[in-house]
Amino acid sequence: MNTTRALNGLFQKVPIWVVCLILVSPAVYLTYALFNNQLGPDPIRTYERSIGELGFKLILFILLITPLKDLANINLIKFRRVFGVIAFIYICLHFLSYLVLDLGLNTNELWKDILKRPYITFGMVSAVMMLFLTITSNNLSIRKLGLRNWKHLHKLVYVIAIGASLHYLLLTKTWQIEPIIYSVLVMVLLFYRIIRFRS
Repeated sequence: MNTTRALNGLFQKVPIWVVCLILVSPAVYLTYALFNNQLGPDPIRTYERSIGELGFKLILFILLITPLKDLANINLIKFRRVFGVIAFIYICLHFLSYLVLDLGLNTNELWKDILKRPYITFGMVSAVMMLFLTITSNNLSIRKLGLRNWKHLHKLVYVIAIGASLHYLLLTKTWQIEPIIYSVLVMVLLFYRIIRFRS
């Protein structure tokens, strides 16, 4: 209990800007490495995948905040909003690298991919939903929508997590352990949320 209290006290003292710097530093490094040809034989693919995975992990961490508070009394709610905004930045970088580096800004090819490739369909739908959550991640939106409606809207993060896990699973095309683990974690967190809602 004393350890948990000490941790929570430490977390409350950490400035938001410090968390922002920590969270964006991998994106800065990966972007630097990409333009300096330091990402191996297939730098574009490595960049796209690494940036996308980091965004997905941040979404998962957002979903973990409530169970951590309930089960371990570790309070990270202060950082939930910044995690969401930074996750959206990673998702934007993931999408832009695909659109610019893979497709050469060819929007016709983009629409073809969205319609023909399920993993891109799931990814795009999740990204659009994430856009709405990011736009409304502010106190003004809470006042305009009302707290209850705002909370209902932001439960879309679970739908986003499911879509992102399907995007990741279908992208790999073969059964790889990492996307499977993430997908199972999403299901566990969703199940926990359902149980919590009913209790």
